Amino acid sequence: LGDEDEAVPMEVQTEELLKDRKAKSIILDKKTRSEITSEDKRKEHQTQLAKHINEEAKKRLLEQSSKVGAKKQKPPPPVAYKNPAAFPKEHDIHNLKIYVDRKYETVILPVCGVATPFHISTIKNISRSEEGDYVYLRVNFFCPGVSLARTEESYYPNPDLTFLKELSVRSTFSNSLSAASNFGTAYGIIKEVQKSFRAREAEKREMEGVVEQAALQINTSRSNPRLKDLYMRPLLGSRRIQGSVEAHVNGLRYTTIKGDRVDILYNNVKNAFFQPSKGEMIVLLHFSLKNSIIIGKKKHKEIQFYTEVGEVMTDLGRSHNMRDRDDLLAEQAERDLRQKLDNAFDNFRKKIENLPQSHLVFEVPFRELGFHGVPYRSTVLLQPTTNCLVNLTDQPPFAVSLDEIELIHFERVQFHMKNFDMVLVFKDYKKKVAMINAIPMNALDSVKDWLNSCDLKYTEGIQSLNWSKIMKTICEDPEGFFANGGWSFLDPDSDVEGGGNDSEDGSDSEDYIPSDDNDDDHDAEEEHDSDEDYTDLSEYSGSESYEESEEEESGKDWDDLEEEARMADKERDGFSDIEDDRRKKKKRPSPSKKVSSSKRRR
Repeated sequence: LGDEDEAVPMEVQTEELLKDRKAKSIILDKKTRSEITSEDKRKEHQTQLAKHINEEAKKRLLEQSSKVGAKKQKPPPPVAYKNPAAFPKEHDIHNLKIYVDRKYETVILPVCGVATPFHISTIKNISRSEEGDYVYLRVNFFCPGVSLARTEESYYPNPDLTFLKELSVRSTFSNSLSAASNFGTAYGIIKEVQKSFRAREAEKREMEGVVEQAALQINTSRSNPRLKDLYMRPLLGSRRIQGSVEAHVNGLRYTTIKGDRVDILYNNVKNAFFQPSKGEMIVLLHFSLKNSIIIGKKKHKEIQFYTEVGEVMTDLGRSHNMRDRDDLLAEQAERDLRQKLDNAFDNFRKKIENLPQSHLVFEVPFRELGFHGVPYRSTVLLQPTTNCLVNLTDQPPFAVSLDEIELIHFERVQFHMKNFDMVLVFKDYKKKVAMINAIPMNALDSVKDWLNSCDLKYTEGIQSLNWSKIMKTICEDPEGFFANGGWSFLDPDSDVEGGGNDSEDGSDSEDYIPSDDNDDDHDAEEEHDSDEDYTDLSEYSGSESYEESEEEESGKDWDDLEEEARMADKERDGFSDIEDDRRKKKKRPSPSKKVSSSKRRR
């Protein structure tokens, strides 16, 4: 009976020990060697995205080639006078003097005794100089090989013709004072006509991508959603002016206190954003447009309405105290103002989303996923949204839609580098790539996770590439580019594997040296000895590795690991004490040496 009573508690103890061991080995059950890491999951997903990108790009190229669009008409070459009847019949022209026709924007110069007209667009620059008794007027013309703002093909329809590059006219003070005065008058008039012509051409270029919008349908109801005391970016004038935004039937209207207006139609908005005042000094509504609109004689695609929620500038000279009643009240007032403005902007954007003709859905940036970078000139906080990557606080704003991106490439990714660059390649290969420089290296993993969750393909490399040449090569022969593998050239694994095998084969062939026949016996003995040593070591190491693997697989408890660490510390301390004793004994001189040294002194 006593033995049976003693056996029961032993079983209970074993069960409790097993439970404790299972509870302590929870980490080992979850963290196994066969577990797939997040990096492996990302790589597997990226390989699938690479195939999908190449297939989608091929289909897009086939659709573009099938749709043969109308070619853009080239502007006609400049013509001074369309017919001889329009040529002016002035007395100065018959006297072979310089004459400027303001109506047709033409300069008539004497060339080999013939009055020859030149349109103002053909003149590159003009200069006037005086040397002694002579006055010179030098005219330089545009010709093939001279840099132009426009393409040379459109400007020179027949580049094989003979062109006049430079023309100089000379006059003397002594012979004719009227000719010298004519030079000064002609010089001023030519400069004035040239300035007005270039300003008009620049305005035409600004208006090229502008699409005429439909008229805004005004809602006369007083219950329209409205926000007051707002500022707009870009500025309508030289100074910022307050105004109000009001929602109407098919768009928004911003009206300043001076009466200036800017209309934004709902069907022209590509993306809309609402950024609250959390962590910022302003609260804003931002609109990215499909087609540009003209504001202040310039076209813009990014429109923003904002208001300030705190002091942008702080007086550092004033003493501050944490327990100052005025400071505490000011901080509480600022918190209340932030909450009030956030609610007002949030209610306004919800009302716009509920309008019948409004298809807008405002996106809010995720500040937790943000990372710092340099998209333009200064370091800013880039924040992802549901469909975009934006920075709306700093100017100029940065807003890129993820639907337009085909590939993202990371440059300068190395362990010893503190920053890396990110290149955004768009699906429209004719569009210039966007670059974000100087991103901290510690943000690389979070950026990869975000891109992978958005189903965006990314690659990385250690070098900075010349993307202008790369995109030009792809646009010249896109079919050949994808036939040769497409974007696989950015993947580092594609080149490393092939090069590594070649180098290994080459090293094996170079290291092999045939031996002589005389050294066969000696080599055989050495090989026999080395084989015996190797077998002994391999058996010893194999047994040790087998025991270690068994220990690792079984999994030690934390108590066992702490005990081993404690024993190792004791052994190390004991070894250090023995070493100290040895050093002390070496430093002590022997008694015989002491006696000999004393005799010498005597």
